[in-house]
Amino acid sequence: MLRDYEIRSEPPIETRQEGDDPVAAAAAAVNELRQSSETFRTNIENRITTELRGITDRLTAVETRSNRPSAQQSADQQAEQVRAAISTYMRTGNDTELRSAAATDNNPDGGWFVLPTVDTSIRNLLVDISPMRGLAEVITIGSGNVYETFFNVSKRGAQKVVERDDRPQDTARPGLIKHSYGVGEYYAAPTATRQMLSDASTDIAGWLMNNATQDFALSEGEDFWNYDGSNGFPKGLLQYPVDAAKDFTREWGKFQYIAAGATNPTDDQLNKALVTLMMSVRKQYRGNARWVFNTNTAIRIRQLQDTNKRFLWAPTGNLLEGEQSLLLGFPVEIDENAPDIASGNTPIAFGDFKQGYIIVDREGIKLTRDEVTQKGRVVFDTYKRTGGGAGDFNAIKFLKISNS
Repeated sequence: MLRDYEIRSEPPIETRQEGDDPVAAAAAAVNELRQSSETFRTNIENRITTELRGITDRLTAVETRSNRPSAQQSADQQAEQVRAAISTYMRTGNDTELRSAAATDNNPDGGWFVLPTVDTSIRNLLVDISPMRGLAEVITIGSGNVYETFFNVSKRGAQKVVERDDRPQDTARPGLIKHSYGVGEYYAAPTATRQMLSDASTDIAGWLMNNATQDFALSEGEDFWNYDGSNGFPKGLLQYPVDAAKDFTREWGKFQYIAAGATNPTDDQLNKALVTLMMSVRKQYRGNARWVFNTNTAIRIRQLQDTNKRFLWAPTGNLLEGEQSLLLGFPVEIDENAPDIASGNTPIAFGDFKQGYIIVDREGIKLTRDEVTQKGRVVFDTYKRTGGGAGDFNAIKFLKISNS
């Protein structure tokens, strides 16, 4: 039986040449082996070092997480932890808990702390007290004193030409308008006696937040309507000029107004003026539009009726459950900072306030404890920095109590 055999070629036999030194050859082989062994040992050491460093980093991360609020904790639990830390700091001046509760990127200098959880709580309360915060666009800046944005003012550039006409060398182009908003400092300094701080039954953190919130909100709410914008503080809506001209014919920087038809308008005139005001806001702004006026104006509008004695603003929701009723199909916000109905005033605003007004906050509400200035009392210096001003002047319209 025949079998297949694989024919292999043998490697060449090394032969020693004349003049080769066997001792030198052996030394070279030993040196090569030593270098290979050294390289192998170095690689092993580097690998072990890298793995140990990774294990150490993971252990450090686990330890850090164990000292912080768990990701599984609810927002309420984390808020309560921060509140307790503030209370401890306010009672004793010990900031250990406060430092651990603060953001990881917080850099306290001179006793100042940025507390995101408390900051959010205060902002939520501000929305309840100052309606403009819930209506306008709120921008938070992390550094600097100015926020800048641009608005595109569209201009019609297309023209009609026929085949043999000369084409114009230049047509109207869109223009960009830059708006700058500074931030001014709002300051509150609630004070507590040492006896009050030692009373464990007192919710110190809650007391501080409510007190500071009231102060900030009342000042801001007034400024969003009436302040002149100096020193970085908000420029109020009523500080901008108004003009009867329509959009794109009116000078940029002025809001449009609709005249009520008289300095003491009748119900019929007011009815018609409200409809005209609502329709003067272009379609792209109506999707998020709101009516804004104060309580006195709301009472007057609630009493408006048509010729069939039907109320213009009739309740459409369950008021006991907090549902809003709509005026001409749009929600209403009551802001006591809006002016009353009187000759020359603009008591009613309608439009998309998120596009029409911008509020700028410098990140963080800050707090420090001062028990030196007033003997026997502890002062809590609290401040925030806020600015604001008009955005898109086409987004909001006003009703003016005037003949024309």
